[in-house]
Amino acid sequence: MADYEGSSEQVAFMNIKLDELAKKAKLGRTPELCISSSERFASVDVFRNRISIGGHLVSLWRQGKFGDADVEATLAHEVGHLMDFRRDSHSSSFRNMLCESLWFSFGIFPLVFYLLSPSLTSLLVSGLIALGWGSSLPWVVRRVEVRIELEADRNAGLHLVEPQQLADALVKISSFSLSTGGLGLTAKLAISASTLTHPSFGDRVRFLQSL
Repeated sequence: MADYEGSSEQVAFMNIKLDELAKKAKLGRTPELCISSSERFASVDVFRNRISIGGHLVSLWRQGKFGDADVEATLAHEVGHLMDFRRDSHSSSFRNMLCESLWFSFGIFPLVFYLLSPSLTSLLVSGLIALGWGSSLPWVVRRVEVRIELEADRNAGLHLVEPQQLADALVKISSFSLSTGGLGLTAKLAISASTLTHPSFGDRVRFLQSL
């Protein structure tokens, strides 16, 4: 059996824990579990109510480098995302993502401005606006993504598992993430991008310890 498939015992354990966490979170419907060879650790699709567990995590778990409590905490963080997004327009994550989307959409404004009034002056003004917009993107994306991740941690640490349990799992994931050997270029780029747009593991651990 390939590492990313997971044993029947591992899958059964995760399904049981997901069901327990969904009830604690009062989701109404247990998220679908998916084990993905393209995912390293875990992710959530809030629109399809699906949580993906990475083949890398499954392999580490099988080797005893990741424990049952760590897997439960990892699932709890993903369920924490669903807890927030289920509140629809009252969801802080939803509002943050809406602001992010609106800012992305604003990127077309310089082009429209120039097309409506083509001239050297409007070209220069459009160029300056586009430069400012592009320069602000990393800050906007990081600000939004950091808030979304910390909100999921807050939900998990206050309602689903002990904050220290999640903090311990994050410390382990952080140590595993330091090594990118054997990963393809796409995976390495994704890891690099996540360090720019997400809170550091240290920040997340300190946040959990403050709950």
